[in-house]
Amino acid sequence: MKERFAVLIVACLLLITLSAGAEADYGRFASAGKQALGALDALLEAQYNSVYVYKDFGDTENHFTQKAKMFGFDDSLVLDMDENWRENPHSGESCIRCRQVTQPTDWGGWLFLNGWLAEGETVPRLNDGSMDGQGLDLSGAEALRFWARGERGGETVEFFTCGFGYDGEWGVPTVKYPDSCPKRSLGYVVLESEWREYAIDLTDADMGAIACGFGYVLSGGDSGVGDNVFYLDDIRFEGDFSARDAHPMLRSYETDNLYIKNAAFSYDNALAAMAFLSEGRRAEAAELLDSFVYAVTHDRYLPGRVRNAYAAGDITAFPGWDDSARLPGWYDAGTGQWYEDRYQTGSNVGNTAYVALALLQYDAIYGSEAYLNTARALMDWVIDSCSDGGPGFTAGYDGWPEGGADTTYPFSYKSIEHNIDAWAAFRQLYARTGEARYAVAADSALAFIRSMYDSDRHIFYTGTLDDGMTPSTENLVLDAQVWACLALDDEYAPYEASLDAVAAMRTPEGGYPFCAANANGGWWAEGTAYTALMYRLRGEDARAEEALEALEGIQLEDGLFPAATVDNLSTGFGLFDGSAWEYGTAPHIAPTAWFVMAVNGFNPYSFNH
Repeated sequence: MKERFAVLIVACLLLITLSAGAEADYGRFASAGKQALGALDALLEAQYNSVYVYKDFGDTENHFTQKAKMFGFDDSLVLDMDENWRENPHSGESCIRCRQVTQPTDWGGWLFLNGWLAEGETVPRLNDGSMDGQGLDLSGAEALRFWARGERGGETVEFFTCGFGYDGEWGVPTVKYPDSCPKRSLGYVVLESEWREYAIDLTDADMGAIACGFGYVLSGGDSGVGDNVFYLDDIRFEGDFSARDAHPMLRSYETDNLYIKNAAFSYDNALAAMAFLSEGRRAEAAELLDSFVYAVTHDRYLPGRVRNAYAAGDITAFPGWDDSARLPGWYDAGTGQWYEDRYQTGSNVGNTAYVALALLQYDAIYGSEAYLNTARALMDWVIDSCSDGGPGFTAGYDGWPEGGADTTYPFSYKSIEHNIDAWAAFRQLYARTGEARYAVAADSALAFIRSMYDSDRHIFYTGTLDDGMTPSTENLVLDAQVWACLALDDEYAPYEASLDAVAAMRTPEGGYPFCAANANGGWWAEGTAYTALMYRLRGEDARAEEALEALEGIQLEDGLFPAATVDNLSTGFGLFDGSAWEYGTAPHIAPTAWFVMAVNGFNPYSFNH
């Protein structure tokens, strides 16, 4: 009887265990996960169905950025355009304000050209048709679409595209290398005072080489005599550009922050590639990874490195320009000068290793010698450029190595986050190639990670001070604890207690902040998503589902996630200029990608999928 009773107890315990395991239902997050992946897919797809002439002032998705004035007798009557007009744009933050005074027998207007950049120069020149290869291949374009409105209504303007290098009256070429298509025009149209969309049909046009993307002209005879003011916005070619040799990078944030609005951060895009891989979307992952291969082999300084960020959109160099991958930046509206951020143009170990991880994940699933070789080149750069003789690797550098020592700012501190990423990449490279240098590098990174653990406080520190040895102990951050758990596998057992610090960071809403201090409140979507993934992989389903539910509650209508739930989420760190590094509520692709991976149970540090 006692034996039967014992068996019954065991059977009941087994049923309880099974039922507890059955309570985990990650499938209920599948819809939100697909919506998140759909948002990333839409951003990628947009690179293949639209080519912008003008999207917003200073936007890196703009093409045909060099402007040429046309005039009959008096050029002073054709006034400069204001491409940063902020009043009543059709969309975004700005539109173009155009003004021209028309005389009875005079005419004038503007051409939007691709331009070209001579080797060693920094100021683009206007096209003159004397050299081949300066036109964009827009094969597949079906229409040029744009929005326009008049200041008062009744303004009469001719809008056109193509036709560079052709005689205006007879339509015959007048230069050696004209556009592949003669001018396509709407003729003169009468504008309304409200925004209206116009389209120029291009379905039968040869769009293989176009230097003139857009233009307009007014004349006394057709437009009447007077002062004409009108506005343009969202000028773009639409069609199927899938055959175009483009290298897209996804814009990291949907924001009006001047300093990051044009940035496609490498880490974010590596995450997006792995989110596609987690869903079996091989082609989409390859599109982003091909862009990284292009970036690494077409670096503005030397091949073999990855920048912390690239220009949002197609990073392929414009035809006739320097053939390096395009980097982010912004125009100063007052000076008209182009500026770049020293962090975005720099290279650090963490971002480099994350790109390598994405390339190696694809290689592990599908096989790719090209991606494997690019990952090797990147991690070779880490070994060659970021070793100081001690355990681990320094953080890399900010700035512009192409400008020499005066514009490069190397770091001597070491980051645990960077070394966690590097350890996972080195370990996989050793497994894939058997090359001893990767085993040595992996051991070095692991030794550094171990040295950052405080066995009394049961936490991992963020890294070192500038001496590369002394731990930086002030800021307790989420990723040091969670990424160590995600990456270290069997090596993590001695550090289990660090997860108590993670649990203590949980906010009442079920989210997780960037750092324990969390000075300004709120929580961090990206960190919450990868913490959910960690808990899921550990079998702590209640905590994982709670974090995913919190994220589901803040998912935006388009499927993206805000970076944080407050406008000034504290990281506990400062930027190089002394200001606080904070996250805001702008939509961000990084938490979106992490959410997809959490829903799919895909660990970017593991290659046992």
